[in-house]
Amino acid sequence: MPSVTSPWVAVQRWSHHGQPVLAASRHVGLPSQLVAVGSAGEQKTTPQRILPLLAAGSLAACVATRHAARREHHRSVKRSMLRSAAVSVADAPTHTNAEELVLTEETPENLREWRLQAREKMLALGEPWPAPKNDRLLRAARGEKVDRPPKWMMRQAGRYLPEFKALMSKSDFFTVCKTPALAAELTLQPFRRMPSLDSLIIFSDILVIPVAMGMPCGMKPGVGPRFEFALEKPEDMERLNLTPNVDETLGYVYDAVFWTRQRVGNEVPVIGFSGAPWTLMGYMVQGGAAHNFDASKKWIYKYPEESRKLLAALRDIIIEYLVGKYDAGAPLLTIFDTNCGELPPAVYEEFCVQDLKQIAAEVKRRRPHALMSVFPKDGEIGVFEDSAFDVVGCSWRISPQEARAQCPSKTLQGNLDPLQLFAKPEDIKKAVRRMVEGFGVDKYIANLGHGMMPGHVPEGAKAFVDGVDVCTQEVIPSR
Repeated sequence: MPSVTSPWVAVQRWSHHGQPVLAASRHVGLPSQLVAVGSAGEQKTTPQRILPLLAAGSLAACVATRHAARREHHRSVKRSMLRSAAVSVADAPTHTNAEELVLTEETPENLREWRLQAREKMLALGEPWPAPKNDRLLRAARGEKVDRPPKWMMRQAGRYLPEFKALMSKSDFFTVCKTPALAAELTLQPFRRMPSLDSLIIFSDILVIPVAMGMPCGMKPGVGPRFEFALEKPEDMERLNLTPNVDETLGYVYDAVFWTRQRVGNEVPVIGFSGAPWTLMGYMVQGGAAHNFDASKKWIYKYPEESRKLLAALRDIIIEYLVGKYDAGAPLLTIFDTNCGELPPAVYEEFCVQDLKQIAAEVKRRRPHALMSVFPKDGEIGVFEDSAFDVVGCSWRISPQEARAQCPSKTLQGNLDPLQLFAKPEDIKKAVRRMVEGFGVDKYIANLGHGMMPGHVPEGAKAFVDGVDVCTQEVIPSR
C-alpha cells in the first residue's frame, strides 16, 4: 500500500472476507474527497466540483486537502477493519490455531518522521489531540457525566490471550517492546476480542527506563525480568546515565503509541504509562523481579541521600517520558507505583509522594490538556487528594466507600480482585455490579485492583467487561 507521503491516491475497499482491493490513480493536486469510488473499485472524478475549487485556491492547498481527506479515509477503513476483526475474534476460544488471530501490520518506513510532524503540528496549534470516537474514559477522568463507567483492565494485553502467546513465542520480550508493529499488535488484541473496551493501554514495560539509563535487562522464563547488574551499593549508581536523552533512547515507545493510534483509527484512547520512581528503584536495587523488596527498603533507610538522588533522577526522566507519550498521541498518562505498599505510609510520604505530585504538576504545566492518573497499590490514596492527578487508582484492599472518603474530588479507578476472574462468569458479573454500586457511575473508571494474570482465561475478562456494560446510569443509582 502506498506510504502516507506517496503522491498516489489510494482507495482501499474490503470484501466480505476482509481481503483488500487497491485502486490507485494519480490525481496529483486534486482534493481526494472529490475522487469517488465506483462499485468495481475504479476511481471517478467529478469535474463540475473540481474546477471551482481549483479556481478558488492554489495547487498546494488542494494537495494539502487531498492528504487530509486521505488520512481520514484510512482511519475510517481501519475502524471498519477492527469492527470486522472483533466479530471473528469473539469466537476465538474455539480456534485451534491462535496464530490466525495475530494480525500484525507493518509500520511505514517514515513512521518516526510522520509522528514528529504530527507532534509539531499539535504543539503549534496549542490544542489537544482530536478526541477519539469513544471518549468515555477521558470524560470520566475529567469528572464529566457518562452513561456508564468506562472500563479497561491493567495488563489487558497479556498472556491470558492465546494470540498474545502465539506472537510472543516468535520473539523475546524486549524486542517486542522495541518493535512498534509488534507492540501495537499486542495492544490491539484485547480490543478485538472485547470491542466495548473503552481504552487501549500501550504494550510496553516499566523497566524500559532503567534500560535507557544503562542497565541492560532480559526476560528469563519462569523468573521474570533480570538486569545484568544490580545497585548493590551507592557506588553502583556511577554506572548509570542519570540524564539520558529520552527521545533517542525511548523513541521506539513513542512510535508504538503513535502507530497504535493510527491502527485503531482513533476509535478509543491509547493510555501511556510509566513505573513510579520508587517502584523502578526497587527493581534496580533488587536486580529485577523479586519475591520481596527488602533490599530496596534497606537502601532507603541505609542510604537516604543517595536514595533521594536516584528517585529525583527517575522523576525527571519520567516527566520527559510521559510528555513524549502524550506528544505521540496518548491523552491519558498513568503512573504505576506497584511497590507503594512495601513502605510504611509515613516513609512513603517522606520519600515518594512529593516526586509523584511534581510529575503530575510538571506534565500538566507543559501539556495542559494531558490527563494524569496514579496507582499507589496498597497505599493510602488520600495523600493525592491535593495533587494534580485527575484519577487515583485503588487496589482491592480498600473499599469504595473509604476510597471516596480519602479522595472525594478525584475520579477513582479499580478495584476488582484479579483472582475473582477465576470465578464463574455469572459470579464475576455479580461482583462487578457490587463494585460499581459501591463507587457509583460518576467519577469512576472500572478496572481491576491489579493486573490480569497469566492463568486467567479470556472468558473471565469478557465477563468483567460485560458486567460493566450493563451498569448504566439507569441501573445504578447516582451517589
